[in-house]
Amino acid sequence: MTRHDSVLVGIDGSDESLHALDWATTYARHEDRPVHIVSSYMLPGFVGRTHYPYDLPLVDDPYVRHRVEQFLTVAHQRATHAGVTATTEIATGEPTSVLVERSTAHALVVVGARGAGGLTERLLGTVSSNLPAHSRCPTVVVPYHPTGRAGDRARKAKTTHPTRKVVVGFDGSPVAQTAIDHAIDQAHAWSAELLVVRAVPMASWAHSPWLHPGFRHDLLTAARADLNDTIDHLRTTHPDLTITARAVEGTASSVLINASRSADLLVVGARGCGGIKGLLLGSTSQAVLHRSACPVLVTGQHDTAPATDPVPVPVQAAV
Repeated sequence: MTRHDSVLVGIDGSDESLHALDWATTYARHEDRPVHIVSSYMLPGFVGRTHYPYDLPLVDDPYVRHRVEQFLTVAHQRATHAGVTATTEIATGEPTSVLVERSTAHALVVVGARGAGGLTERLLGTVSSNLPAHSRCPTVVVPYHPTGRAGDRARKAKTTHPTRKVVVGFDGSPVAQTAIDHAIDQAHAWSAELLVVRAVPMASWAHSPWLHPGFRHDLLTAARADLNDTIDHLRTTHPDLTITARAVEGTASSVLINASRSADLLVVGARGCGGIKGLLLGSTSQAVLHRSACPVLVTGQHDTAPATDPVPVPVQAAV
């Protein structure tokens, strides 16, 4: 097994990032893959000092590094306890750039969302927006929905389960076809049910006076027929999978977010129809990453075109 078969995990020691690690180790154990756990930090460009007579730096690099080492020790123990071969790494630099750079050597990169500090606190504003668009491998963003006290949240962070239902959004674009390919791979890997969802947005113009009364019904019927053609082909080429399809009225983001509530994994492309090269993520992918009830796998652009856009680097510390 080469390192390209491994799973890259970005952590910061929070319950949220450990929850993402648990998802990654569950996947890695099932697929017999190792995990490589990275925690990064970046000191401010200007470091102040205390006043005389102490004259000490306000940000202590050895202390920060020691804290990161502690995070990684806990994470390594957690992964090995789950029965997975794990390696760890401390990196200096902005988290998105660190993970993008290392993603070239891995099969999958996994990060958490809704952290209480450090890396995961900024995932939805930084890492989960930039990383899926620029990563050289697929990215999984694992949501975390804490309730109750901190101890309860920590226990909940340990709870993961196998993937039994995979949902993928399809709009007919090449990026969506790539998403279907990844969803099929995941469904095969887990022996899971696959649901292909197509959104039919009509709210803004369905009641226009120049449209005939049965237009809404006709459009949904046409969308379902088109989707069924795609599904019939998938069933023929993948007879061992249970594949269902659903065309639903609504925006792509709302339809996928609703579908995520009964799914174990949601697969989307970085951009669908109308995608513009150079944007970080399409609006649908952004909305889904913010509100999905289950982990989201974003295929990104690595399957359709070489990644040439530079990675934006926000000026933020990682710890």
